[in-house]
Amino acid sequence: MKKLSFISLSFLLFVLAGCSKDWLEEYTTDPARPSDVSVQVLLPSAQISFGMAQGDAVARLTSIFMQQMTGTDRQSLAHNRYAQIGEADFDQVWSDNGYAGGLYDLKIIIDKTEATSPNYAGVAKVMTAMYLGHFTDIWGKIPYSDAMKGADGLNPTYDSQEQIYAQIMTLLDEAIVNMAATTSAIKPGTEDLVYAGSLSKWTKLAHSLKARYMNHLSKKPEYNPAGILAEVAAGLSSNADDAQITFKVSPNANPWYQFNTQRAGYISQFGTMYSMMEGKNDPRISLYRSADSSEMPAYGSETSPLNLMTYAELKFIEAEVRQRQSSGAGAALRDAVDANMTSLGVSAGAATTYLNALSANPTLEQVMNEKYVAMFSHVEAWTDWRRTNFPALTVYPGAQFTEIPRRLPYPQNERLYNKNFIDLQGADGFLQRLWWDQ
Repeated sequence: MKKLSFISLSFLLFVLAGCSKDWLEEYTTDPARPSDVSVQVLLPSAQISFGMAQGDAVARLTSIFMQQMTGTDRQSLAHNRYAQIGEADFDQVWSDNGYAGGLYDLKIIIDKTEATSPNYAGVAKVMTAMYLGHFTDIWGKIPYSDAMKGADGLNPTYDSQEQIYAQIMTLLDEAIVNMAATTSAIKPGTEDLVYAGSLSKWTKLAHSLKARYMNHLSKKPEYNPAGILAEVAAGLSSNADDAQITFKVSPNANPWYQFNTQRAGYISQFGTMYSMMEGKNDPRISLYRSADSSEMPAYGSETSPLNLMTYAELKFIEAEVRQRQSSGAGAALRDAVDANMTSLGVSAGAATTYLNALSANPTLEQVMNEKYVAMFSHVEAWTDWRRTNFPALTVYPGAQFTEIPRRLPYPQNERLYNKNFIDLQGADGFLQRLWWDQ
């Protein structure tokens, strides 16, 4: 009996070994984890991921560093003293919203579309350049050339910040060529949350980002004023070209709104910036903070857009370059402030009064102080301060450092799980200057 059972089982295994496994597919495929996703699904996902990487934890922390707002409770209160800022605070920014999130989605898009749909690849390259710029300006050396290889590359090596900046320029130059291609099997459309598929606006943004990152090199021999102005001329040409992500109602609300409603009272709208604005009767105050100074009407309502880059920022870049060249800074500065006020909805009369008080021949400090106010809640304000030392800020009383932090700690998971991670910050940690800051 046992012998017959063994023979029957052996026969059954033989038959099954020769049969197709097609009948197993519906059992082995998880419908909640598709093996392939269209680029039209990946792009908006990547854009939202970048929005959270730029506009959530990092923006809150650097806005406190820059005294555009004040931490008033719990860990936000400690942030005024540059305390309780841990590695784990940045795991989500780096991984979930970055390398394992939007950055990886963008790589898939580029791989899928480079050969047959260059227009789509161009958009993904611009987004990738923004990611790299954002991350390297926080941490300095970051993985890229050896990163995002899936299970075959779990321990990527690090590229220097100088190498990352070169890669940013390469991506943006390639993107400009890609978006000019007349033959593209797939073109971005309404799934594009930034420009709804407008290739002309994406091209302008690519030139504008080149101007931004070239201008970051103001302390370096590579600084090229003429090259920056050429990119400005080809860049965003009005507020209608602003690169923004517009949020919807909860749970897809603006990140500032989510924080202020979930952590009410942690951060309030006080600080050096507001003191500067009050001294100049700045009409934007009521748009930046509510009557009780706990909310951000223009930037922190449920559906407030998150600015990635604006025409106003580009005009401030032009004003800075022209001031360094001693020609035309006053007109560019006026255009920059006017663009910012117009985008916020400041009345024409109030804007004109403020604009008429601006200097026709501004100093670099005056240019950067105006940009500091206009870049409220944007990480670029921190980058500008590190480059120029404007506005003139003093360290909070009782701070654990003698200077304002110039970089943030690498994420905890990166230190623990990347075998190629080394102590890239050194003993001075938060105060170590990045490549372009030296």
